[in-house]
Amino acid sequence: MSELAYLVFDGLTAPVVLRDCPEIVETISGVMPGWHFEVLPASAEPPFIAISRLADASLNVSLANGPAKRLNTLNAVCELIACMAQELLRSQPYLLCLHAAAVEISGRLVVFPSTRRAGKSTLMACLAARGLRVFTDDYLPLESADDGSLVGRATGVQTRLRLPVPPEFTPELRAQLEARFSAANSQYVFLRAARPVPHGAASPVGAIVFLERAATAETKLLPAKSDETIDRLLKQNFARGMHSADILSALDAIARTALLFHLQYASAESAAELLENAFGALGSAPVPQFALRARPVEVFGTKPIAARAEPSARYAQAAGLSQVTSDRQCYLTDPQGVAVHRLNEGAMAVWELLEEAMSANDIADLLHDRFPATPRESIRGDTLVLLDEFLRNRLIVPASDCP
Repeated sequence: MSELAYLVFDGLTAPVVLRDCPEIVETISGVMPGWHFEVLPASAEPPFIAISRLADASLNVSLANGPAKRLNTLNAVCELIACMAQELLRSQPYLLCLHAAAVEISGRLVVFPSTRRAGKSTLMACLAARGLRVFTDDYLPLESADDGSLVGRATGVQTRLRLPVPPEFTPELRAQLEARFSAANSQYVFLRAARPVPHGAASPVGAIVFLERAATAETKLLPAKSDETIDRLLKQNFARGMHSADILSALDAIARTALLFHLQYASAESAAELLENAFGALGSAPVPQFALRARPVEVFGTKPIAARAEPSARYAQAAGLSQVTSDRQCYLTDPQGVAVHRLNEGAMAVWELLEEAMSANDIADLLHDRFPATPRESIRGDTLVLLDEFLRNRLIVPASDCP
C-alpha cells in the first residue's frame, strides 16, 4: 500500500502531497529550515504539487496544471521551491513578487533583480559568508507594512550555490563555504546558514542593485536611473493576478525612494566587501511607501474593440487609467489592470493630445506644425499605428463613449 503524506506550509493554502518518498521531508527540513510546515495524513485542499517514488528510485514530480518531470531528490525539492513561489501568490494575492535576491545590510534590504549568468547566487554565498542575513537568492515577496513602508519578506530557503565552487575563491572563503555544505547533487549545493532567516521575516527595501559581471571589470558601483529601474523590475515581477496599477505604483515608489545602482565586478568576494562597506549607513535612508492591496485584475467586458482606428474618427483617453512619468518615459496601466504600457517621447506627444477628443487627422496637423520637416502623411501614418495599439489595449475610447 502506498504511503501518503501531506505537507502544509505556513502561508500556503494548498498542500504538497508525497507518495512513498519520506526522505523528501528530511531534505526539505534541511533546505528550508526557516519555513515551518506540518506533516498530515490527509488534507481537504487539493495539492498544488505531487511527488511520488518511481520503480527506478527516481521521483515523479507533477503539478496541478502542468507536465510531470522525472527528477532526483534534490532537483525535486528545487522544483518544489519554484512552485511554492506561485502558490504563495495564489494564497496571498496582496503580495508583489520579484525574481530577485536580497540581503539585509544595516537593517535594510539590498535587492538584486535577476539577470542571467550575472553571478547572483555566488554573490549571495559570499555575502552570507560575511555574516549578513540573506533573505532570498531566488524570489522576493514584497508587501506593505503597518506603517505603509514597502518591505521584503524572507522565503526561509537556504542559499543555493552552483557547483563547482568558483576556482577564483580564496582558500579561506572556500573553507568557510565547504563547512556549511548541506544538501547537494552534481549541480548544486545548499549552504547551511549560521542564522537562518525565518520565512516571513520582513525588512524595508533600501537599495536596488543591478549586477553586471565581466571577467576584467573593476569592482565599482555606478548610479542607475529610475525609468531603467521600473523597466527592469517590471520584467522581473511575476504577480500576474495583481492589478497592474498597483504593481506600477509600487515599483515607482521604489524607483523614486530607494538607492539605485549598477554593480560592475569580476570577483564576487571583492563585490561583497564593497557592498557591505558602501551600504553600512543604509539604515538612515528613506523607505519606499505604498499600500499594496489585493485588487484583482478586472474581466474585460463583452463589447468588441475596433480592429483599426479610423483617420477621421475622434478618440480620447479612457477613464480610470493610471499614469507614472519617470525620467523621460511614461507608463500607463489600462483601467482593467491587465498590463503596463511604456510610451516613448513620440508616443507621449500623441498621448498628451488625447486628453481631449481628437482624430488622427487632427493630431497629424498639430504635430506637423511642431515638426514641419517631417511630412504630414508620415506623421498621420505613425499616429494611426499608435492609435490602433491604444485601442487594442483599451487605453483610448471613441469620443462617443466619453462621459
